[in-house]
Order: sequence, then C-alpha cells, then structure tokens
Amino acid sequence: MKIAIIGCGWLGKRLAKHLSSRNHHVLATTTSPGKVAELQKVAHEVHVLDFSKEFHPGFLKDMDMAIFSMPISRESWHKGFQKFNASFKKTLFFSSTGIYPQQNGIYTENYAGNLRDDILASEQLVKTKYPETIILRLGGLMGDERSLKNFYADRQPPEPEKKVNYIHYEDISAMVELLLSADHHNKLYNIVAPEHPTVLEVLNGDQEASKSSSNEDGDRIIPPDLFIKEFNYKFIHPNPKYF
Repeated sequence: MKIAIIGCGWLGKRLAKHLSSRNHHVLATTTSPGKVAELQKVAHEVHVLDFSKEFHPGFLKDMDMAIFSMPISRESWHKGFQKFNASFKKTLFFSSTGIYPQQNGIYTENYAGNLRDDILASEQLVKTKYPETIILRLGGLMGDERSLKNFYADRQPPEPEKKVNYIHYEDISAMVELLLSADHHNKLYNIVAPEHPTVLEVLNGDQEASKSSSNEDGDRIIPPDLFIKEFNYKFIHPNPKYF
C-alpha cells in the first residue's frame, strides 16, 4: 500500500519506519527542509509541505492512504488544511485525548459533553473534507526517550497521585497496521494503554507503589475498550510503568 504520513514528527518518524519494514511504500512530509535527510532513512519519499505557506500537493496523487499527524491546534494548520486538495481511498487522523475535560470521569468515544474547542474543530474540519476518516484520539505519547523519568528528572511531579492515560508508539504502529486492511471507515477510537497507574507508580516502576494511589474522588480515565473489542487487540505495552 502507498501511505502518506502528513506531518512526520516524533511519532510519524517511528510509524514510517514500522510501515516501511512491512513493505509499504511510505511517503513522509515535513515542514522543515532540515529534516528531509533524517526522514529519508525511514521513508521512501520525503517532501516539504507547510500548510502555513503556498503548497502544491501533486506528489500525493497516487497515494492510497493518508495519515494526518500534525499539530492540530495551530491556526496555520486550520487555514492551510482548508486549501488542501488530494484524494485518498482511506484516511486516518491523529487527534488527542486532550479533547476530553481535565476532570475526573471515564471518557469513552461516546462522550460528547464539554470537549476542547480547538481539538474538536480540527476533527470536524477533517471530517468535513474526508467524511470517512478514522479518528484516533491518542493518549500521551511515550517510548524511547519519552518517559516520565526523563521529564521529571530534575523536579517533582505536581500531581503524583494522578492516574495516567499514556500510549506507547509501538502500539500505535501496530494498531495503525491493523486499520490498513480493515474494512472500517468513519470511526472514532481512544488509543490509550489499558492500565492506568499513577504518575508516582510510573516513576517508581517496580518499586513499592504509593500508599495513596487510589483516589477516593475518582480519576480521569480514558479507556481503549472499543478498539480492543473490535480488533481483539492485545497490547504490546499495556502498562505505562514499564514503557
């Protein structure tokens, strides 16, 4: 399959490497000419595409699938995407679980309450242009150098008892690969690891867990149950303690 990853940043680079290793033809775009050489190591084609400037996406005309992986809350992206004109058999859009309220509760894909305006506007914009798009609401991206241990190496976490909603990039790659051949369109999935330890438990790893890890007032939990059910998916990295 010919797959275009539009906006090949930290996650896109790892996804491109995974899909290329599965014999897919991967085209990657970046806004930075300085990143072209780096991306050429993991993708078959690399093009500079900046939605904030004049662009001509003719190089996308033969692509079977587009994966939109961009900083979706930026105004420049919104303006540029409105002018974007290319056809694909299938489209995926990487959104964020940040769309859900920053309050305690269990937020499934059916939740439609006070969603974050800018992320919701991005989802709606993509759906307007590509109605059959599969939207993946990604949890906090983790793996390789991205870890809480590195993030809080020199400081204390502000909310150590807060439960996390993280996802390892290797699971994202595996889940995207399942969606390539699946007869699924116009779907919405939470893409989050099924286990939700606290920040302190992630930092401690196998050490003794915090005695106050249970929150009597509830927690903010984003479950991936729908994807697990529809694809019988077994996570590579189910517990962020061991990312």
